[in-house]
Amino acid sequence: MKFTVFLSGLLLIFLLPDRTESVEDNTVDINTLARIINFFEQNYKRGTEKNPHQYATAINVPKDQCQQNFNLNTFLTQENGANVKNDINDEKKALYQGAELIAAGTKKDVDEQKFKMHSEFLLLNPPNNSPMTNLLNKRKEDSCSVFYTFNSPCVKTCLNAMGCHNILDALENWKKHPGIKAFVFKNFWKFDTKKDLQNDFKQIVAHVPLFRCVSENECYACNGEGDTAIDAHCLPLPPKNTNIEL
Repeated sequence: MKFTVFLSGLLLIFLLPDRTESVEDNTVDINTLARIINFFEQNYKRGTEKNPHQYATAINVPKDQCQQNFNLNTFLTQENGANVKNDINDEKKALYQGAELIAAGTKKDVDEQKFKMHSEFLLLNPPNNSPMTNLLNKRKEDSCSVFYTFNSPCVKTCLNAMGCHNILDALENWKKHPGIKAFVFKNFWKFDTKKDLQNDFKQIVAHVPLFRCVSENECYACNGEGDTAIDAHCLPLPPKNTNIEL
């Protein structure tokens, strides 16, 4: 911060410390984010390459782990990958809670055997006492919190503000947490691939920054704040026009 004073024809300039954080200090490095998501995929992914299964993870780590000086050798060293996978693949439990990481698969609903509770719901609800709440409470200063879901949150339940399984109240609580924040997805939920998700994804952006990471070298900031549009890389491809003019 620069403070300028004119005195008897002399220009005096005082440099005062700028106590406000720069945007860069409070924003995830997108190349580092790609490496983090790739770590999740390499260590916790459910199913196989040909038949992957839905899962979600969240971390709350020191801020520098989300910036350019990211060090894989010191990342999530308190977590055991085998334990994570065992817990999230158990459909009766479907939940892992560690020191800096939480993760979930899908859980069979006791009352409705055909319905599976989504991994996002398992990590984010109930909003005031969820695994995510407990994780965020472990580190409140100089932190970076990243939530990753393999498939985008579904419109019908997760992003339905009127539904009992939505995650929007939880995102509102997360918004209040200090530090770097990133909500990330890779693929589009299979029943939403033909929908216009612009307004649905804006519900996420209203609370936390949204990203899409499709490989270890390819992540996109979805943007969408205020009146700006969600980036095309974060939306399903529009349906092809199959009409043929003769």
